[in-house]
Amino acid sequence: MISHYDIIVIGAGHAGCEAAVSAARLGSKVLLMTMDFTKIAQMSCNPSIGGIAKGQIVREIDALGGFTGIVTDASTIQFRMLNRSKGPAMWSPRAQCDRMAFSMNWRYILENTPNLYLWQDVVTSFNFEDDRIASVQTSLGSEFTASAYILTAGTFLNGKIFVGQESVEGGRISEPASYGLTGQLSDRGVTASRMKTGTPPRIDIRSVDLSKLEIQHGDTEPDKFSFLNYRSPIQCGVKQKECYIAHTNTDVHNTLKEAFHLSPLFSGKISGIGPRYCPSIEDKLRTFADKDSHQVFLEPEGWDTNEYYLQGFSSSLPYETQINALRQIEGFENVQIYRPAYAIEYDFFDPTQLEATLRSKVVSNLYLAGQVNGTTGYEEAAAQGLMAGINAHRHINSLDPVVLGRDTSYIGVLIDDLVTKGVDEPYRMFTSRAEYRILLRQDNADVRLTPIAQSIGLADSQRSALFSLKQEIFSTLKKSINDYKPALYDINPFLENLKSAPIDNIKPLSQLLVRPQITLSELYRFVPRGTKLKLTKMSVRKIMLEENDSLSYYLNLPCFPFSRGFEPEHSLDYSLLPEAIQNVEIFVKYQGYIDRELAQAQKLKNLERLSIPKNFDYSKLTSISMEARLKLQKHQPLNIAQASRIPGVSPSDISVLLVYFGR
Repeated sequence: MISHYDIIVIGAGHAGCEAAVSAARLGSKVLLMTMDFTKIAQMSCNPSIGGIAKGQIVREIDALGGFTGIVTDASTIQFRMLNRSKGPAMWSPRAQCDRMAFSMNWRYILENTPNLYLWQDVVTSFNFEDDRIASVQTSLGSEFTASAYILTAGTFLNGKIFVGQESVEGGRISEPASYGLTGQLSDRGVTASRMKTGTPPRIDIRSVDLSKLEIQHGDTEPDKFSFLNYRSPIQCGVKQKECYIAHTNTDVHNTLKEAFHLSPLFSGKISGIGPRYCPSIEDKLRTFADKDSHQVFLEPEGWDTNEYYLQGFSSSLPYETQINALRQIEGFENVQIYRPAYAIEYDFFDPTQLEATLRSKVVSNLYLAGQVNGTTGYEEAAAQGLMAGINAHRHINSLDPVVLGRDTSYIGVLIDDLVTKGVDEPYRMFTSRAEYRILLRQDNADVRLTPIAQSIGLADSQRSALFSLKQEIFSTLKKSINDYKPALYDINPFLENLKSAPIDNIKPLSQLLVRPQITLSELYRFVPRGTKLKLTKMSVRKIMLEENDSLSYYLNLPCFPFSRGFEPEHSLDYSLLPEAIQNVEIFVKYQGYIDRELAQAQKLKNLERLSIPKNFDYSKLTSISMEARLKLQKHQPLNIAQASRIPGVSPSDISVLLVYFGR
């Protein structure tokens, strides 16, 4: 018997989970296939979500109707907003999670999503018809067909694990690799290569003298990722877990260096490209040979475990070397480990062979998402999965694709970088990759993307109502501070107390807010009483959870049993005002920069409107460089803007294209 689905998702990591849920919620009949139900959305490396630029991505996923933010909030054991000392474009939320709860909470969502079916098995081969996949075969002899397929195999394609001179086949430690799919796709013309990543040892915290380490606390007033109206456990008073900072030293380094000849990274056993921005400890010692010490971070794996993750000590060196080096770190003299650090090498596919929808240019009904596209990180994978799920559903239903611009989201930057520039190392998102960082802040992800979620059907009525209310509060508050001018005898003592120069003429509050010493939360005392009353009434308006809303559906089952008290607020009984105050303050203080980036983004949009015919033959354009011709012929950009971002295509080449196409 052959079972048919609209979409089959292969792999239940972070990309696969978001792909499956988004497509199912949009109405497709989805089958999610995975090797092991106990490893769904496994946090193979650090059990944390967010960080620099990654936190912005998670908020964008949530604004679009994805679930990574909700699952993170339910599983958070510590929350920190990074880069508070810098401008708001750099603020990045990060949460340490309970690794087991995170996986179980994701499984809970998958099992309770209508239209979504699960199958535990290994996909061993594709069956093709012309340029399409007709069906998939599994190790248990089953065959499944679909209109579209999404491959999210992570590090499992021909995965190989290394610890010193020892190596075993596997996609993660003690988990089998997947074979056959890479060869089949390569035979069809999909370009494959190898990458390498690694993970640190896991530490038994009872064997560490924590009195010798620096404590890293969570925020005293922790935030969360989702824009929906609930409080996470740590916002409800559950005590956050603590992290710790330690430091390597010259003795540690010497011990590691003595075993460099045993490292598969240096001996040539590993040919895959490793991540430059998350290097192994041996990479650090070679690259930063002048440094006598490196920070390492002890971070908990969960609420009720002694297992800690040692961030910054990824390695492929032998176990004996690892333990000897670790015991020379202050506080680690008697350390015991649960499992050693290891490196893993795996297959990935050239992302320039993908359309901006993440659909393959070679296999017409195949979508690729996650590490198989050469990226690294849960957040980057989840974002790709979400967009692949959305676009696979829309493609099989003859709907226009959803392609996010570089000026609207980090997700748009991520996917555009992949499909236009390709990768020569595992791709990790940074704020520096985005041209419009002040537009792509973590606080305004809903403003940028929730209207898109509403238009495609991923924003339920509760999300839409919350979004509308927040926008109403924002507009009312902004108008109030633009209109109201406090008396000099009221405002000047306030300014002098903040060591800010007094004013001679009355000014609206918005003009005072641009001063760096002043915050809107402080100025709020001068907002007229009537406006305050109106804002208060608006911010506590009851927004009841409706039966068909996603939050109601998932969290009223018996809600998230693994989350230590995570519960939905059945009405909006906390104020949206603090969030709106922050949004207005950022808007007023940075309006000049915002306007400048908006103007730059508009210029880019003008170039994006200048389309290039599909399969255009660039060989006849002898006025552009040979390198540009080859790159353009390979990438086949859809428009002039995309062509301008391809490495090797110069501004003069773009000028030729503009002239040629009569623009």
